[in-house]
Amino acid sequence: MDTLKIMKELTQVIGIAGDERHISQLMRTYMEPLCDEIVYDHLGSFFAVKKSKKANAQKVMVCGHMDEVGFMINDITKNGLLKFILIGAIDSQVLLSSRVRVVTQEGKEYVGVIGCSLDDVTTCDVKKMYIDLGATSKNEIEEMGICVGDSAVMDGDFTILNNNRILSKAWDNRFGCVMAIEVLEALKDVELDYDLYIGATVQEEVGMRGATTATGLIRPDMGIVMDCPSANDYKGKDDEIGQLGKGVLIRYYDKGMMPNRALLNYLVKTCQDNQIPHQYFYNMGQTDSAWIHKLFAGCPTLSMCICARGGHTGNSMIDIHDYKSAKKAIINILTSIDHSQIQAFKEENR
Repeated sequence: MDTLKIMKELTQVIGIAGDERHISQLMRTYMEPLCDEIVYDHLGSFFAVKKSKKANAQKVMVCGHMDEVGFMINDITKNGLLKFILIGAIDSQVLLSSRVRVVTQEGKEYVGVIGCSLDDVTTCDVKKMYIDLGATSKNEIEEMGICVGDSAVMDGDFTILNNNRILSKAWDNRFGCVMAIEVLEALKDVELDYDLYIGATVQEEVGMRGATTATGLIRPDMGIVMDCPSANDYKGKDDEIGQLGKGVLIRYYDKGMMPNRALLNYLVKTCQDNQIPHQYFYNMGQTDSAWIHKLFAGCPTLSMCICARGGHTGNSMIDIHDYKSAKKAIINILTSIDHSQIQAFKEENR
């Protein structure tokens, strides 16, 4: 597979929380030929299933999330400007003068810019901002097919920079979507001791809703969540938490999940034994693992992440070396675990 091609395709599709269908449709074109079946929950979370030859095999759920932060149109002014609300956590300071793409329910896209009155620039209040598509009237906007409830995102082209770093919108979390495709492709001829469910959830950015319903659908025995939290390495200090180019994250704490120690240690040993670059990480954010690990009787779950600069903007940046490190770690874990190992993770705290 052409990794950069898939990365560009998936990052550039518009898919805010609640309107992710174009992402799953694209993922399906890649994943359906590689799996035994495709399953969905009723919110739109999407999983390719690779069946084990064992009867009553355990289930391992591996997922990123499809949705990106963005905007929903909630009013159209008489002079042709669009009012909007935020979908997901976006700092208002990154909005003014940002280019945006608005997409209609029919899939037609329009480019615009976020602006406000000069009197309101210093307050940086989202309620006083507008999306400007260059229209001159409400009627013109309606003729374009745009209506209240349509989606918009901050625009950001897919651009390869020096030193194998890539700038784009939506790395949080199209990283996990790309990884799901490539991991499934890497395992297509590998016999596993468990049933693998690998794909992506919806509505993570508004409360991890798809993780809840997808876990109910699959009822996994073990979970791996692939996400893309913010780097914190602008000061250039060696001890900064989350550095580009330093490898896959050993995420030992976040506010949503206390990790299964045996599973976390298994990741560390996997990285050490296979010379995979890795770095220890914590933050006060959370991922889909916050729900997956605690539903029903509980599920040992691992956060398998890389970090990005400029998250939740139109210009986030990853390092391709981190992507390769995470991919190698995930594949090594999925090909080395079996029924007894998964059971040991489940019994870790007894």
